[in-house]
Amino acid sequence: MTDSLIQKKELLAASVVLDYLQQHPDFFQHYPDLLPQLRLPHQQRGTVSLVERQLELQREKIHLLEEDITRLMSVARQNEHIFIALNALHIAIHQATSFKQLTAALQQFADTMPLVKYCRLLGLENGQQDLAPYELLLSRRLQQQSVYLGRLNKEEQQGIFPAKVHSVALLRIDHANEPLAILAFGSEQDEHFQPGMDVLFLSHLVTLLALVLPPYVRN
Repeated sequence: MTDSLIQKKELLAASVVLDYLQQHPDFFQHYPDLLPQLRLPHQQRGTVSLVERQLELQREKIHLLEEDITRLMSVARQNEHIFIALNALHIAIHQATSFKQLTAALQQFADTMPLVKYCRLLGLENGQQDLAPYELLLSRRLQQQSVYLGRLNKEEQQGIFPAKVHSVALLRIDHANEPLAILAFGSEQDEHFQPGMDVLFLSHLVTLLALVLPPYVRN
C-alpha cells in the first residue's frame, strides 16, 4: 500500500471518529475509563492526558473571563468619571457669559481627564480665529465626520498644540451647516486618542456646544 493510500485511509478513519464523537457527545460518560488513557501533545510539558488538557483549557477560559470582567469594570469606572465631569461642565457652560469663560470651563473639564494635557477652543468667526489656518483640519480630518481621534502631522498641528502632543481629539462644532468652531484636546500619549474609540461623550459635547456657542462666536 502506497504512502498516499495510507494517508487517505488514516484521514478517513479520523473523519469517521470525529463524526461519531460529534454525534455522541456523551460517549466518554459511558466509557470513563478511556479518558485517562488518552494522551495529547503539549508544547511545554510533552504529552498530557485529555483530562489534564481539558482542565488547562478551562483555567485559560476562566483567566480570560476574569480579564474581561476587570477590563469592563475599568471602563465602567472611567465612564462614571467622565459622566460626572460632563455634568459639571454643563453647569459651567450655562453659567458662562463670554467666550473666555467657555474656554476656561472646557480646560477645567480637560484637566479632570487622565492623560489629557491640553484643550483649545478655536472659534472660526467674529475675530476669534481666522478660518484659513485650520482649513487642513477641516478638509482632511473633519470633512466627513464631526469627531476625529488620532494623530496629526506637523503641518496640521502647528499653531494648535506643541510638538510633544502625540494624539488628539478634534470636534467640529457646526451651526446652520457651517463650521463654527473646533474643539481640540491633546495628549502626550501616542495611543490615548485613537480611531475606533467610543465617541458617545464627545458627540454629546459637540451637540451641547453647537447650541451655546453661536452668541459668543458669531456677530
